Amino acid sequence: MAERLNAWFADAATTDAVGRRREPSTAEVAQAISENPSHDVTISRSYLAALRNGSQTNPTISVLTAIVQYFRARPMTLPVSVNALINEESTGAAEDPAWSSALADRQVRSIAMRAGGMTPEMREQLLSIMDALDAPRPSAPNPEGQDTDR
Repeated sequence: MAERLNAWFADAATTDAVGRRREPSTAEVAQAISENPSHDVTISRSYLAALRNGSQTNPTISVLTAIVQYFRARPMTLPVSVNALINEESTGAAEDPAWSSALADRQVRSIAMRAGGMTPEMREQLLSIMDALDAPRPSAPNPEGQDTDR
């Protein structure tokens, strides 16, 4: 659960005034959850930090629901639900080892987050550019016209 929760913090990162990506702090999230009038859950910064580092592993369903509610209010690319947070079984691409490995890279997360804020048309253009970058490059012609694939 700690790994998934930390992935949500990374996914909820926003761009600051100078263009840097910044995750919400544990204290900010705990305060926002505690001040939310739609539920009666209060959570301390230290308890949320313990959930993030794995030293606390058995939160109540109301705490989980409040955490999910906080992250659902943000533009996220990862699935956000109680099930996604606590499910030990693989639930799809977000838990695929290759996906997790790719998301571990800061630049990959930054690209994904920026793409999440784009219009569908802009994402389609970005995918076209990426496809062009992935396309195999044609080999240089042999000056003597001979086949070099032997």
